[in-house]
Amino acid sequence: MNQAEVKKYRALLAAKREDILRASRRPEDIWIVPSNETIETVQLAGEREFAVRALERESKALSQIGAALARINDGEFGICVECEEPISPKRLAAVPWAAYCLRCQEMHDLEDRDGDAGPQLAA
Repeated sequence: MNQAEVKKYRALLAAKREDILRASRRPEDIWIVPSNETIETVQLAGEREFAVRALERESKALSQIGAALARINDGEFGICVECEEPISPKRLAAVPWAAYCLRCQEMHDLEDRDGDAGPQLAA
């Protein structure tokens, strides 16, 4: 990967990180608000669960983007962390923070799905 491509991906990742941070939910969105109405309590719990899931997704995305930026700094960007083969430009164009080539990502997805014990609900 040449320096111009690396510079393009660095800018793209930084912009994506800024977009997530700008649109990020606030921690107040998961506060428990008491209510005397059962329906309102259920609705608030659903909204809180939605906010928790969104915060988890944002946190995971920020972590993946940070790791990709670290790989750029280390000169390892675009190389699969599992098999050490180049990640296809098409994959990087779709998912610039990708740490795995498509084959290794599919294997990780299968392992995650097989080891999944079901959805984890926030307490």
